[in-house]
Parts: sequence; structure tokens; C-alpha cells
Amino acid sequence: MIKKILYIILTGLAAISLISCGQAADVPGDAAGFSVLVEPTLDFERVGEFSSGLAPVYKEGKWGYIDKTGQLLVPCVYDYAEPLVDGVSLVASAVDLEDGWIPYYGLIDEKGKPLTLVEYEYIGVFKDGLAMAAKEEKFGYLDTTGKLVIPCKYELADDFSAGLAVASLDGMVYGYIDKAGKTAIPFKYEYAYSFAEGLAAVSANGKSGFIDAAGQTVIPLEYDYASSFSNGLAAVAKSGGTDVQMGYIDKTGAAVIPFEYQEANDFKDGVALVRKGGANYCYIDKSGKVIARYEDYTSILDFNEGLAPVRKDSKWGFIDTAGALAIACEYEWVNENGFTDGLALAKSNNKWGCIDKTGAVVVPFEYEVLYEFVAGFAAAVKDQKYGLIDTAGNVIAPFEYDFTGYIGDGLAFVKTENKWGIVEL
Repeated sequence: MIKKILYIILTGLAAISLISCGQAADVPGDAAGFSVLVEPTLDFERVGEFSSGLAPVYKEGKWGYIDKTGQLLVPCVYDYAEPLVDGVSLVASAVDLEDGWIPYYGLIDEKGKPLTLVEYEYIGVFKDGLAMAAKEEKFGYLDTTGKLVIPCKYELADDFSAGLAVASLDGMVYGYIDKAGKTAIPFKYEYAYSFAEGLAAVSANGKSGFIDAAGQTVIPLEYDYASSFSNGLAAVAKSGGTDVQMGYIDKTGAAVIPFEYQEANDFKDGVALVRKGGANYCYIDKSGKVIARYEDYTSILDFNEGLAPVRKDSKWGFIDTAGALAIACEYEWVNENGFTDGLALAKSNNKWGCIDKTGAVVVPFEYEVLYEFVAGFAAAVKDQKYGLIDTAGNVIAPFEYDFTGYIGDGLAFVKTENKWGIVEL
């Protein structure tokens, strides 16, 4: 169902979401490619990762941006600032109203030049080259130059996907618009999803089905509920006596997994989490075969890259999409996200390291703290000092800092005695 965007209230406005880093192996001296661009002399309270040559910095309650030489290119005048994405960044200033602080948002480019006035109640992320924006509680769309290409006239809207976006003029009836703001599929549905895998779930007269990008009904509106397609299947629900039962259909509308579940989630990596009676959760494959039951493990987390973390007898390991134990349950802890780019963080003998999908140790278990890798690098703690490593466990920045992290654009921040520096990786 279409997402309703809730306005962000400034009270406790979070300083920017920043990416942490991980741990590594200890190698003396400067590693090849590592160089200090700015010694730890920069006096900021907070920093964010570099992107498009700029990094957000925070001082005395306001955000601005610096370049990789440490020069302040955008003064600290904003109440909120994000790292740039595709050369564009979101900034905000607050207005003190009688009923509280309200943020207003705008966009700047990679040179710090304002692309819009700071006048929008909401600006989303860019999808298909356009970002949702709200003004006077109505939604429209901005392009990457900051131009309002579709007026703020919709009561509800969603991001563009495959050149179309769900929208509603009155919050009651939904249709789809194209990137020129023209009606592509008539406003006649009670709810609508964004397109996924070429089809979109829609509802009318209390029943759900699927349409294609031309607005043609390809799977009849005969279900009590329908989710988006994922891995070629969609979870749908039908009434069965007094109960609603869920199953899965393919893109022809054929039922490929029986309607026997009280809960059915989207497929990912060829598996889906379902519930059948009470609290009996399990994972099934695309044939409907049960591959793993929650009752068999203390914990099962989500699949990622074909493996899912599982815990048994207080130890963690990984199962594959066939339900087989691919990596033995022998670790004290593993990263809850599991594998990313073929690597997973794990803890053994109270030290963190990194394993690959065969269970082979890639980064030795010798670190007090290990965060996720970002662009092939991670921050780590050894003997209470921070450094930086690569995915092979090589030390890139020596373990001599009070903090390292915020990796982006091949750059990272380091911190010593409450002063920030910039290193090139």
C-alpha cells in the first residue's frame, strides 16, 4: 500500500545518519595508498562522510560543509544537513512556531550553491531522477536541478518507479502519474503499490489484483490483499470461511504455493518467512517446501546474499537457502545483517574478525570493535585505539587514533584529542 509520508518534527532532530566502520589486522607503519590530507586540527563537534567532494560538519548547533582540504565551503548555518547523493544534498532550517519547532528543507549542489529555497516541509530521496517534495501539506516532485517539475498538489504520493508514481489528489482515490506530471493510469483505485517486476498491486471495491504499466488488469482483482511481486512471486490473501488465508501466485495469476498461511512475507534470495497457525514461523522456498523452522533455533535472522544468521545453544552460525547449516554455530555473535559483499563480521573469544561464505577467516579475530565495511574499508579498535583496514585485513591507517570512520569518496575522518583530521585511503 502506498506509503503516507509523515512530516518530521525538529524536536530532537537527529544529527545525520553516519556510517560506522570496522576492525582490522595490525601492520606497522603507513600502508600503501594511505596519506594524511589534514592533520587532526579541525574543530567540529560532529562530522559526516564525504560524498561528491564535500562532508557535512557540525559546530555550535549548526551544520555546514567542508572539502577534503578542511576548508569550510558552506558556512554552518543549517539545522540539518545530509551527505550529498549524486551531487545533491538535503539541508534544513527550523522555524519557531507557537506549537513547536518546524523544519523546512531545501537542496544544495556539490559546490554548496542553493538549488532551492529552504521552503519545503519534506523532500525525499531521488528516484528515477525526481524527489518527492511537500509544500503547504501537498506533494509534488523536484528534479536534480531543484526545479519543481510537478506541482505540489497531491494529498498523497510515492516515489517514482519504472517511470510512474502512485499519487492521490484527495487521499481517497489513487492513480499513477508520469514524470511530466500527466495522468498515466486513471485515479480509480482504493489503494495502489509502486510497480515492481513490471506489475503493481491495486485495489478497487475491496478486492485486489495487478495491473501492468499500461493500466491493463493482468491478474483479476479478486483477492482480499495483495503485496508486490518479489522473486517472481506475490503474497495474496483470500477469505476461507471465517479466516483469511495467504498464499503465493506467479505473474500469470496461478497459485503456486497453497493458501494455508496466516502471514506470508515477500520472497528474498528465493525464500520467504511465513506463519501457519499460532506462532509457528518458518522459512519456505519457492516450491513451498519448509527449509527452516523457528522452533529449531533460538534465533533466525533475515537472509542476505543467500545466507541467514542462526543461533543455537548460545552460538551463531549461518544456514543457506536449502536450510542446510552452511557455517557451524560456533561464534559468540555475528553481524545481524549477515553477509554484505561476501563478508560477515563475527566474534570469537571476545574478539571480532571477519569470515567469508565458506566460513574461512578473512580478518583475524583480534579486535575489540569491528563495524561494517564501507567501500572496501572499515574502522577497527585494537588496544583501545582506532585504525582502518581493508577487506583482506591489511592495516590502511595505523592504530593510533581516538576514532576513525565516516568513510566516503576514498576519504575518512580520524580524531585525536577532540580534533578531526582527514585521510585518503
